[in-house]
Amino acid sequence: MAGAAVEIDFDLCDNTQACEAVCPTTVFEIVDGRVHVAQPSECTVCMKCVENCPAGAVTVDF
Repeated sequence: MAGAAVEIDFDLCDNTQACEAVCPTTVFEIVDGRVHVAQPSECTVCMKCVENCPAGAVTVDF
């Protein structure tokens, strides 16, 4: 299912950038040293970003 709602809670995010590193598509990008959701429409709902975020800052709603 593509087009999930991918969000980063920046109050929780410790900027390990693990979500960007494990994402098999181009949902995330690094801008000025911080990870951002760039293309949520590319999300395949694999949940790797959620599973690998040590801070629990990433959510995927579908």
